[in-house]
Amino acid sequence: MTDGRSRSMLSICVVVLLLAAIGAASANEGEAAAPQEAAERSEIWGWWPVVPWDDRPVAQSQWADVLNQPLDLTRKGEAGEEHRYRIKRINLTLDREGKVLSRVVAEAELARTLVREAEPGLWVEQCEWQSFATGMGMGPSDYPAPQEMPDARGISYEFSPRTFDYVNPPADFARVGNDAAGYLLKVLTMDAMGWDSVLLSLRDETGGKVRIGDMWRHTEWEPWDITAVSGEGNVGRYHAGEIQTSISGLTRFRGEPCVLIWFSMEGNEVTQNMETPQVTLDMKSTEYFRGEIVVSLLDGRVVAMEIWGPLPCVMKMGFGGQPATEQPIGAIIQQVSMWEIPASTEGETPTP
Repeated sequence: MTDGRSRSMLSICVVVLLLAAIGAASANEGEAAAPQEAAERSEIWGWWPVVPWDDRPVAQSQWADVLNQPLDLTRKGEAGEEHRYRIKRINLTLDREGKVLSRVVAEAELARTLVREAEPGLWVEQCEWQSFATGMGMGPSDYPAPQEMPDARGISYEFSPRTFDYVNPPADFARVGNDAAGYLLKVLTMDAMGWDSVLLSLRDETGGKVRIGDMWRHTEWEPWDITAVSGEGNVGRYHAGEIQTSISGLTRFRGEPCVLIWFSMEGNEVTQNMETPQVTLDMKSTEYFRGEIVVSLLDGRVVAMEIWGPLPCVMKMGFGGQPATEQPIGAIIQQVSMWEIPASTEGETPTP
């Protein structure tokens, strides 16, 4: 496997980073945001995205024949074509008995515009954050109302699947004006773009054609350094364990036939070290997660994704210049979901 392909596959796994630690630190030291009032919602995860599938019939009458043919993952499109997405991440911090200590919520909207075709089936895109909000709550039932971070609007970057730095995205996250919030947006950028690295690896592995039931497993990875929001210095390392990817089935989205891609990452070693005037952190952990990506069979774009998994950890923290001491934290559980915003529902708020 080439180094480029290794880096592109590895990038999908770096989705916790400093966010978990910052959330835990804030939960112990800061004040919780006002709980969000919603009538019918989970006490753990709050509202979760309305599943983006609908009952619109698939226009292609021979769609069923797709089951008997290779599935084409080639990215097709035209310059200027734009798609918008919502993304949501929740991190639950648990104590050593599995009880919720705190939760960090981050929500954002992203616009992706095709610019030019870098090579057949691979497009360069201009990506811009349209909105970003985050909040934190303490205790098992305190679900925060995310607060908008207006300085995040307009942060942009160019994305090319083969050359993009998925772990340290090239954007001015320090512009958010708060190191913790800036790092949250950096993590959301990794979340939002990482799925394209999985598709790139599948295209390279198969020439763009896959069949339901195809499966790949990879285990040999090089550790990856994680830089600070400012881009100066490292704040951690990530060493992926085992990655497994499989083509699991078909579904539909707004009348488009789509392929379901299932993947897992197990035994990923994560270390994080940070020293700021607010908090000192020393964290060692092992990450496990599973997820699903949904890709249109009409043009090869990602229309939705979701991951879920635990991060058992040992965390030492010090606040306000105090020495770091071990915290009563047993694990972080992360859940991330991204879905395309249908043009007819832009601006609408999902309901439980």
